Amino acid sequence: MNGLVDYKLLGYNSVEEYLEDFRRTLLKTAHGYDFFVDWKKVEENAKRYLIELGLLNSLTLAKNNFERKMLLRKMLQEYPKVMSVIPILLAVREQSIEVAEVTEQVIIKRYNFKTKHLSEEQLDDMMSFCEKTGIIDLFGKIKDVYTYVFGVEVGLDTNARKNRAGEIFNKLIEHLIEKVTEKLRKENIPLTYKREVKLGNIGINYRGRKTVDFLILYENKPLAACEANIYHGTGSKPNEIVRSYIRLHNLLKDSGVIFFWFTDGPGWIEMWNQFKEGVENIDYIMNYTISEKRLEKILASLIQSKTVP
Repeated sequence: MNGLVDYKLLGYNSVEEYLEDFRRTLLKTAHGYDFFVDWKKVEENAKRYLIELGLLNSLTLAKNNFERKMLLRKMLQEYPKVMSVIPILLAVREQSIEVAEVTEQVIIKRYNFKTKHLSEEQLDDMMSFCEKTGIIDLFGKIKDVYTYVFGVEVGLDTNARKNRAGEIFNKLIEHLIEKVTEKLRKENIPLTYKREVKLGNIGINYRGRKTVDFLILYENKPLAACEANIYHGTGSKPNEIVRSYIRLHNLLKDSGVIFFWFTDGPGWIEMWNQFKEGVENIDYIMNYTISEKRLEKILASLIQSKTVP
């Protein structure tokens, strides 16, 4: 055991009391109203191909698939840039797609949608791709390609929700740090903070971790490095999550810098054993509720211990 969470400075009489309160006050969610869909990003992505989508929209007016194929082939010949939109119709962002064709043997075919000029062979391949993936049929089922792509972008944007949850929690913690440091400055305690600080810039070489989310400075010197994250689910490597922060805590402590780990979310209920491992080795672990109540007093106390001989 390298250390133990400073439950007294965190405002508790025992580790058990701290653990009970930490678990009881975990945020059920940090999902704000802007968590669900980033509408600005969706609109920007859809409008990026407005001209190409307008051309493809003419395929919805064709009478049948034969007419659509003839029209699409001519379009790809004369306006090959239209091809760059095809992957998004399949909810794929990549401009190069590999497909396994299984007959008597497996043949891997690669389709490049950034080609500026199509040979007849490439044109045949592209038409075959559009037919086999159902894109030709698609134009007979929708009335407006832009509206369809807008919907696809909404679906793709949900993949970014995990990152947005982290960003929202990160902003909550930053707002708290900003509020506390500003209040203490008014009391003539020279505290400031920076975000996204490279550890190398403060003379700390930590393999695999180039930056910390926040760095709190006292008299322009590093006082506390902070990481902020929230877990709504169990995550893929809970053991590694905790152990990486234990290593970071020890390295910072050896360098005279405090480590604050702000973490929250219902995911910790399922990762409780891993969390307790962190508690046994890291001095300061706070969820949002605890940090909101105690961060100011913790910083003031730490500074006092530095200044009192």
